[in-house]
Amino acid sequence: MWMRYGFYFKLILLNYINIFNKNLINYFSGRYNENEFKSFRLKYGIYRQLNSYMIRFSILCGKINIKQLLLFSYVSLKYDKYYLHLTTRTNIQLNWFNIFYSFEILKKILYFFLNSIQSSGNCVRNITYYYIYKNFNPYPFCEILRQWFVCNSEFLFLPRKFKISVLNYKKDIIAFKEHDLGIYFKKNNLNNIKINISAGGGLGRTPTVGLYILKNINWKNLLNYCDKILRIYNIYGFRNNIYKSRLKILLKLIDVSKFLNFINKEFNYSINKIFFLNEKELNSFFKYENNLKFSFFKKNLIYFNFFFLNWIKFNIFNYNNIILPLKMLNKPSGDLNYIQCKILYYFSNDFFLHISVKQNLILKCYKYFFCYIKLKKYFINIYNSNLITDNICCPGKDYCVLANSKSILISNLIKNIFINMNDIFKINKIYLNISGCINSCGHHHISNVGFLGLNKGGFENYQVYIGGNYDNFKSSYFSKSFSKSFSYFKLSYYLIKIFKKFLLNNKYYNFLNFYNRLFINQI
Repeated sequence: MWMRYGFYFKLILLNYINIFNKNLINYFSGRYNENEFKSFRLKYGIYRQLNSYMIRFSILCGKINIKQLLLFSYVSLKYDKYYLHLTTRTNIQLNWFNIFYSFEILKKILYFFLNSIQSSGNCVRNITYYYIYKNFNPYPFCEILRQWFVCNSEFLFLPRKFKISVLNYKKDIIAFKEHDLGIYFKKNNLNNIKINISAGGGLGRTPTVGLYILKNINWKNLLNYCDKILRIYNIYGFRNNIYKSRLKILLKLIDVSKFLNFINKEFNYSINKIFFLNEKELNSFFKYENNLKFSFFKKNLIYFNFFFLNWIKFNIFNYNNIILPLKMLNKPSGDLNYIQCKILYYFSNDFFLHISVKQNLILKCYKYFFCYIKLKKYFINIYNSNLITDNICCPGKDYCVLANSKSILISNLIKNIFINMNDIFKINKIYLNISGCINSCGHHHISNVGFLGLNKGGFENYQVYIGGNYDNFKSSYFSKSFSKSFSYFKLSYYLIKIFKKFLLNNKYYNFLNFYNRLFINQI
């Protein structure tokens, strides 16, 4: 499915880029100081880091065309250090660009209707979604929500950042309930589309799981309820303390029943401005691509190929989703260089790519063996999917101003410790996440094994969290602290301590099952 953007959308983007260029000239000429320019550049996804500026491009739902990815790789080749970074919120970042060339970058990505508007700051930052072909595709609803909330003057200055997740499948790979607003699509017995809405989720200093506040809503009322929820949050959210200004804190202080009463009152006040969705609005913007189905059983030898079957076991899920693992030795997680983008362009030109929360790429394709041969030829770690070396890692103190300690260092250490493939496959499916600070950009709260960076007395320390899970959205829970803070030199000791008993005990297939039954007693 591909969005057909028109003339007016391009006109809006050009207007925003020209406004940014004027303010950038005023900043360089000395009319704006750093603090005045900060509130403006954050609306365009530009952060100040330790050594340079960083720009974040907003990718709706993480869905990207291969030509768009090649354009980003060209921008990174010309204006950055030859690579781009995939984030856990399914966006794309450039970590080493010069702010002097930001206008040129924004103008070049405009050719493919891409932008960086409202990818940071106190606004609706991003919409994360996941779907399967068996059910309907909720991408049109995501696009309508984006068009409504982005560039909307009412929601430009929220109390704090706001993130939305959309799901239509029971298997959760996007941390559905850990978003401020979660929208779950389903079909009832009469084959009608219904919506459940959860609110109040989030990570960071106070990790909370979202609660269902509305159930079995008609899909025509989706924009209605989302608009009213954000309006109430904008009115009653706390603005005097940034650590207590998220929607999850507001729902804790006022009861959910009172929050629903506010929604009903808001409906009564704005009865003339209620917006209903209809099928014409959905179908007028979108066209659907054909589901190309190709059989990979060209020869019997292919079917009995052990390595190919092992690759299918770890890298393919839901029939047509092929995981392209990008984690390489001694390189940060989520980094994609220009050569890899060009290789993907050669053999996946006709398909769409999806940026996953695990900082990998997902290719929706039925040409299994064709993709296997190409990946085996050009990529190194083609089997590295959902393993201990396929870890999530935030930029950490190497780039980020907010970080307390380095996280890329730990990621590279884990990849160097677990080199033996037999041990890696024995540990099997595991989520290992690393965050450099309490903001939890690496999602250490919801991982099976997570590392949190701390700063104690000016020294970099780390803390281990064990037992989290977000695989099923019905049973999502957070990990618990396993040890006191320790220095970097004790990291290998704790890794061996955690996985020693699990490797010796071959009864349990999953590390999470082993933790729930025997881990607390044996270690």
